[in-house]
Amino acid sequence: MIYYENEGLVKLSRDSNNYRNYDQDDISKIKFILLLREMDVTIEEIKQIISEKKSIRDVLESKKYMIKKQHLDLEHIDEKINNYIKRRKVKIAVNHILDYGSIYDRLYFYKDYLQYDQTKIKYSDVKCFKLSMSSSIGLMRVLVAYMNYYVDLDVVTKQDTYSFQIMNNEVVYQMMERIKDYPIEDPLGLVDIYLNKRDMVQFNQYINRHFRKWAKEYHLDNSRDSIIKK
Repeated sequence: MIYYENEGLVKLSRDSNNYRNYDQDDISKIKFILLLREMDVTIEEIKQIISEKKSIRDVLESKKYMIKKQHLDLEHIDEKINNYIKRRKVKIAVNHILDYGSIYDRLYFYKDYLQYDQTKIKYSDVKCFKLSMSSSIGLMRVLVAYMNYYVDLDVVTKQDTYSFQIMNNEVVYQMMERIKDYPIEDPLGLVDIYLNKRDMVQFNQYINRHFRKWAKEYHLDNSRDSIIKK
């Protein structure tokens, strides 16, 4: 209360012993000031209200507008952040083997660097590759569902981390051949699995047997999304 008195928002009378006296008007005024402060009304705005330079409604409507604007600005910032750090669905291309006509962007594995869009990542700048896995639900025909499995690749550099979901499983072993000699975090043992199980039927059977356990143990997305195929 001393603060508000020093700011000139309340003027309290004092008794002969210099103690402050609070009457009902003082108490109501202090409660009113505290209510405004809870709504983030500044001391200067409260002074304008008390001096009748601004109405309570004008101050609160202005405050509400600013809150809404800040909220929209924060949503816009959050959207930009999410777009930057999101895991991007890509098809990998190793040794210039391309798959044209795909809806997915390309992640190229060249001899000395990786490239996604306009971003080039030199192997010498890579601190480690992180490998994991996710699943999605597919539908071949009515009431016949199956699971798709995809490798998640995080490329950790000295300055940033680039996150990808590899959409063309049939050539992932080529990526594993390219990165196997670099530092890798691979808790699922995916490098060995892809290099030793080239047959896709054998591969899928193995993943089907183990993925549920992996998902529970390593908190994998199971499923991340649904892909509906006609």
